[in-house]
Amino acid sequence: MGMDAGGSKGGPTSDINVTPLVDVCLVLLIIFMVMVPKNVPEISVRVPPESKNRKQPNNTDDNLVIGLSKEGAVTLNRNQIEKNALFDKLESLLRNREKKVVFIDFEDDANYGESIEVLDMAKRAGAVVLGIVKRKGRETPDDLIGL
Repeated sequence: MGMDAGGSKGGPTSDINVTPLVDVCLVLLIIFMVMVPKNVPEISVRVPPESKNRKQPNNTDDNLVIGLSKEGAVTLNRNQIEKNALFDKLESLLRNREKKVVFIDFEDDANYGESIEVLDMAKRAGAVVLGIVKRKGRETPDDLIGL
């Protein structure tokens, strides 16, 4: 569109010339496109090298599983044990272990206070990690997952 002074059409018109606006916007867009990648901080990631030898999965006999029934009976690897003897037994088993992991398998209806006592006993005996065993169903004790 050219500039029109009015003349034969009956007076001056006021049309906006958008060409300079588009030029300015394109220049700003190019400036931001060039400058933004320089302002983004670089994140370095170190990936460990792939191991040549594959580790064998852990044997389930090496795991320590403490159970607590709703009647208050305490088990260690499915063997009945007195609550007073649990601390000494756990301490002797965890003393020479590299990974001090103890799994917890409490019944849903177990007494909350007794379960906290057993958890504290395991921590004092040297357990670093306490894992929770998830069961699919509570019908049989042989359906442990992840062990």
